[in-house]
Amino acid sequence: MSVFSDPTLIPFKGTIPKWGEASFGEGATLIGRVSLGEKVLLKPWVTLRGDGNFIEIGDNCQFLDRATVHIADGMYPTKMSRNITVGRFALVHACTIAADCILGDASVVMDNSNIGSGAVVGAGSLVPPGKKLEGGWLYAGNPARAVREISLEEREVLRSDLLAGNINEVICTADLPSLDMTPYKPPSLKSGPLYTLNDVKPKIDPCGYVAPTAVVAGNVVTETDTSIWFSTVVRGDGALISLGPRSNIQDNSIVVTNKRSGPIIIGSDVTVGHNVRLGACRIGNGCLIGMGAQICDGVVVEDGALVGARAFVESGAVVKSGHIWAGRPASEFRRVKEQEVEFFQRGKEVYVGYAATYLSEQQF
Repeated sequence: MSVFSDPTLIPFKGTIPKWGEASFGEGATLIGRVSLGEKVLLKPWVTLRGDGNFIEIGDNCQFLDRATVHIADGMYPTKMSRNITVGRFALVHACTIAADCILGDASVVMDNSNIGSGAVVGAGSLVPPGKKLEGGWLYAGNPARAVREISLEEREVLRSDLLAGNINEVICTADLPSLDMTPYKPPSLKSGPLYTLNDVKPKIDPCGYVAPTAVVAGNVVTETDTSIWFSTVVRGDGALISLGPRSNIQDNSIVVTNKRSGPIIIGSDVTVGHNVRLGACRIGNGCLIGMGAQICDGVVVEDGALVGARAFVESGAVVKSGHIWAGRPASEFRRVKEQEVEFFQRGKEVYVGYAATYLSEQQF
């Protein structure tokens, strides 16, 4: 069944993932309503999380290290056809992807988007919600825009380069976190997800959830109804990382600090999206850090602010209360709309519910 190792399997509300012939790397995880076709490859720390909706993956699909696939709870599933390759630290979220597509390293495809057959999404590109991309084209940028039509021959060269990790700036990027857990795990005789670091143990509230494939190490404190999700790293190496009530850090995010950089303080009712990277920063109450975003040291995100998907917030920036920042580098985009506040509030409540369900179903 598996060439590398057995996957981590997590039932959700009585539903167990299904698959045929597949290969799984270390830490690869299938959750809930996930269905895989034949000859599917999941490299290390890939997470396919079908809890609030279903994920369908066709034959001969390949997910490289730290790729994440998720859904929109009760709204949109994820449907992926055959022969699709998803790059390292890339994110597929609640969308539809046709056959033969390639998603480059660190790319993000968002809710209710639709990608046509044979399309290529370049490294680090962002496909915003609701976008329809025609097949047979190369797309790049933030947001992703059509660059040129792409031949079958070039597409398959790009696929080969992505799978081999070759130097190809169209589809590969060196701007990635460590794809291995080894640099994040303290030496320990015990398995995770909680690790002592510098004689300091994480303090996790009993009503908080930590996924079994996460690494939570050192000076980490969480409050009630919080959640830290699959393949996520939260490492406080000589400085505090605190997670306020009802806040969540989603799959494959990397939250790391040290004594020199200083603490990471995350307030209440905050959502840190999938595949986010946080340095030493302060995030106020009621904030959203979008999927694939990167927050550098010294950043302050004030109450009620939003950082857009794939945004890069430079050191020392202050994201003002009630505003959206977007872009690379990120800058002020516009004010947050009232309906957006309501939508983000619903998302936070969904994650509080997820945490309670996972806690109850994984108690032994």
